[in-house]
Amino acid sequence: MPLKLEQLAGKLERGLDPLYLFAGPEPLLVQECRDQVFARAAAEGYTERDLLEVGRGFDWDRLAESAAAPSLFASRRILDLRLPTGKPGQDGARALVEWVENPDPDTLLVVSCEQWDASSRKAKWAQALDRAGTRVDIWPVRPEELPRWIHARMQQAGLQPDREAVMVLAERLEGNLLAAQQEIEKLALLIGEGPVAVDDVLRSVADSSRFDAFLLVERILQGDLGDALRVALGLKRTGVAIQLVAGALIRELNTIEAYRSAMAARENESAVFRKLNVWQSRQGALRNAARRLDGKRLADAWSRLAEMDHQSKGRAGGDPWHSLDHLVSRLCA
Repeated sequence: MPLKLEQLAGKLERGLDPLYLFAGPEPLLVQECRDQVFARAAAEGYTERDLLEVGRGFDWDRLAESAAAPSLFASRRILDLRLPTGKPGQDGARALVEWVENPDPDTLLVVSCEQWDASSRKAKWAQALDRAGTRVDIWPVRPEELPRWIHARMQQAGLQPDREAVMVLAERLEGNLLAAQQEIEKLALLIGEGPVAVDDVLRSVADSSRFDAFLLVERILQGDLGDALRVALGLKRTGVAIQLVAGALIRELNTIEAYRSAMAARENESAVFRKLNVWQSRQGALRNAARRLDGKRLADAWSRLAEMDHQSKGRAGGDPWHSLDHLVSRLCA
């Protein structure tokens, strides 16, 4: 039966299994699982590792050949098999099942997959590996879980973030766990252990184009036309993809529409802000923007964004950056 992600460390403390299968769409978490196994294996004398990348036309005989090849440095080795699709095909499935039936006691097999759908999880080869060793199915971190995940990671790094610092980091990184971990490590280097405020996060991510796109959104929320146009020009000059900018605008307009609908339904504002993950320092700007942007202006914004999308794909005439300037002017007016 597959382990939960958080159970792996305890299982490894009790010793190594003959093989491991890590699968799921979160590359950071898959890599961290592999690293835990590699560290434990190194402590037990596995000092050599062979990497096998499974791509189109991969010869599955290499699996058995790698295990049988004489070692240059150690009698115990790791076979690090990367199977991105999670689908080895008939030859691969047969090779993996044969490995389970005739394992090499001096070779540790570690299989990892990036795609992991229901058919892969139920496949006979995956079930065979599960019975013979340890399998961890890694599930995506859902948007509502991301702030808690980031908070825990920041604490592990010795940081003590306030809620707004966590929320701004979660929003800017859009579920990219690897980027989130990199930003957390950068924060730890920049400010060391201790409290982290929202301003610390904003300074840390200020050099990224992803942040610049959100900076444009902030200026639009504030109705600051001059600054918003300057930020838009900077985005264009530095080669930021217009799709990234449009994506940031779409997310914010969706938030504004959701807020307007909730207020029209007389929902509790504080509860709405919590549900929409709007941190306190942004609540006033979003409230004012929602009052400024009536239904007609929001409908115009969606039309302009659709036009920008067509222009960026060559399906409509005109420059999407010019359309962005018009949209910014309309939203800030």
